[in-house]
Amino acid sequence: MMVMKQEAVLFIDVDDSASVRYNYREPHFAVARAQGLACLTAGVAGRHHLQRLRDDSDEVFLLEALSEQSILDLVGRLDGRYLIRAIFCQAGHPSALGEVGCIVANTCKRLGLVYSCAQAIAACNNKYLMRSVLQKHGLRSVPFALCNNEQELQAGAERVGYPLIAKPPFGGASAFIKKCSNWAQLRSHYAQFVSGHGAAAYADFYGCAHRLPAVDGQAREYLPGRSILLEGYIPGIEGSVECVVVGERIHALLINEKLMLTERSGTVLENLLISPPTSFTAEQCEQIRTYATACLRAVGLTSAVVHFEFRMTDQGPVVIEINPRVGGLYVNAAFRDLAAINPYQLYMSLLLGEPGVNAQLEAGAHKVANGSQHYAMLAIYPEHSGRFKGIEGVQFLDHHAAVLEYAQLDAGHCLDADIEEHYLLKCWAKVDDAADAYALHDAIRHNLHVIIENKV
Repeated sequence: MMVMKQEAVLFIDVDDSASVRYNYREPHFAVARAQGLACLTAGVAGRHHLQRLRDDSDEVFLLEALSEQSILDLVGRLDGRYLIRAIFCQAGHPSALGEVGCIVANTCKRLGLVYSCAQAIAACNNKYLMRSVLQKHGLRSVPFALCNNEQELQAGAERVGYPLIAKPPFGGASAFIKKCSNWAQLRSHYAQFVSGHGAAAYADFYGCAHRLPAVDGQAREYLPGRSILLEGYIPGIEGSVECVVVGERIHALLINEKLMLTERSGTVLENLLISPPTSFTAEQCEQIRTYATACLRAVGLTSAVVHFEFRMTDQGPVVIEINPRVGGLYVNAAFRDLAAINPYQLYMSLLLGEPGVNAQLEAGAHKVANGSQHYAMLAIYPEHSGRFKGIEGVQFLDHHAAVLEYAQLDAGHCLDADIEEHYLLKCWAKVDDAADAYALHDAIRHNLHVIIENKV
C-alpha cells in the first residue's frame, strides 16, 4: 500500500541570539500552514534557544553542522514521511557557523528545488564583493577598499579619499558604520570596531573567516572583527527599492524615501521614511528602478525578494547595499498597502514554483503607479545605552487615527545605543505628505516616553 507523504517546507534557522534578530520564519510558516503544508525547522545542535523554534514548527531537527551534506542527510531521513517542497532561510544572515544563504541555495540546486544563485547571495551579503561586481560591470558605484589591519586601512583611505564610510563588509543592524572625514576619526573608529565588535547584538552576522574570490588578480582574506570596508561617501537623499526576482525576471516594485537619518558615534539610524517618495520626480523614480534592475542583473540574483538601498546623487542613484530578503521595519506593510501583495505569500509561491507570480507583481506595480495615498514608517531608538524598561504613553498610538500598526521591543533588553540600531518602537501610518510625516514623528516623540535605566 502506498503511503501519502505530507508535503512540507523546511526552514534552516541560524538565529540563536538572546533576543530574536528578525521575524522571518514565522510569517512564512503562517502562509505555508494555510496552504496545508507541514512546517519543519532545522537548527545546528548545541543551540541555547530551542523552544523558540518549537513554538511555531511542526517538528524541529538538529543538524550536526551547517553544511549542504547535513541538510541533504536530513532530507533523506525525512523522505519516508515528508515530501519537501521548498527549503529556505533568512539569506541575509551570514552566521559564524557558515553562510546559510549560500549553503541552502546549493542544497536546493542539488535537490532540484527553487533556489537563488549562491554566488549572488555571497555578493549581496559581502559589500566588498558587491562593489567588485558593479565595478566589473561598469555600473555607477564608489571607490572602495577592504582592509584587515591599520596599515592597510591608511593605504585604503588614501586611495578612496575622505569623506568616506567605514563599515564591516558583512553585518546587520547598521553596526559599526561611521562617516570619517580624516585619518584620526577612521583610526579611532577601527580601534572601536576591533575591540567592541563582539559586543554587538548582531555579531553573528559577521560570518566566519574565509578566502574571498580574487579581485584584480588579488585574493583576499575575510576576517570577522578585523576586516573593514572603506567606501567613498555617497551624498544625496537615501531610499530603498523593494524588488522581487522571479526566476531571472526582475520587478522593481516599490520605492521608499528616507526623510530622517541620525548619525551616532558608530551607527546610522533610519528614523522616518515615506512611500511613495516625495522628493524624487517620476523620471528619477524610473532611473532608480532601471539602475536597481541593472545592479541585480549584474550580481546575478535569482528567485528572491530583495531590499535594495541607494542614495540619489547628482549623477543618478548609487547603491549602498543589496539585501536578499524582505526589508525590515514595515516594508512588509508597504507591500501590503501600496501593492496589495503579502510578501511572505509571494515568496512562498516563488519557492513552490506556483504559476501567476509575475502577473501578481504586474498587478501590484499597476496599483503602486496609480495609488495616491502616502504612508510613513518610523522608528524610535534608545538615546543612550542601558536596560530598556518599556515605553510610557503608547495609548497615544492606539487613539491616533493615522496609525495603522505599531510594535515595541520587549522590556528587559540591555542595549548599546552607539554601535548598532535597536528598534524600541516601530510604527506604520497613513500620511498626506512629507510635512505630515514629520509632524507625526514629532508628535510621537513628544507623547511617548522611553524608559532606559542605568545610563552608561
